[in-house]
Amino acid sequence: MLGVGQSSKTDSAPEPKTKQAKTSDARPSTPDVQKPTLTEKDLEFDFDHSQIRDPRATPGRVKRPRAGFQLDYEKVAKWMKPVAYNEKSMVNGMERHLERVEEETKKIYDSFFIDGKGPDGEEGSIQVMDQSKDQVSKDLGVPWHQIDPKQLKKWEDQGFAKVDADKWWHRLNQVERDRFMKMLGGASLRKDL
Repeated sequence: MLGVGQSSKTDSAPEPKTKQAKTSDARPSTPDVQKPTLTEKDLEFDFDHSQIRDPRATPGRVKRPRAGFQLDYEKVAKWMKPVAYNEKSMVNGMERHLERVEEETKKIYDSFFIDGKGPDGEEGSIQVMDQSKDQVSKDLGVPWHQIDPKQLKKWEDQGFAKVDADKWWHRLNQVERDRFMKMLGGASLRKDL
């Protein structure tokens, strides 16, 4: 039986703990050893994609070119705009583009190679163009995606020796091909420095 002023709840309830006063010299439970931090360099390494079990991109990872180039906002905005499909304008645009590429190739060959002739059997090859642009970009210190006939004219004016095409030319090995593929990715949308 319960007496006067007694309840069954007070008999079984634990007493509340008193709060401890906060001290200014409170320390974390971990020792004073510096914790390792991941830097951007640690996160940006290249890995063998055949060894990755899940090929999807890591969620939340920042999308940026691995070579460190910034994308140009205006170029990306123009690229993202929908364009009406018109066969005649597409054909005319492609013809203009091919003429422009042929002109650029001729100017680059004239500036880069002795007598304006490229390697035998490789006339107008994209690989020859890419390798010549790569050499000029290294000589001038200009990003690879910005090399055009104007830059090659500047290269020629600075006194760099023209190249004998047959001695200079070689087929790319796998590592070089991978490097060029990495440089080509998103090159048309990169910001000009």
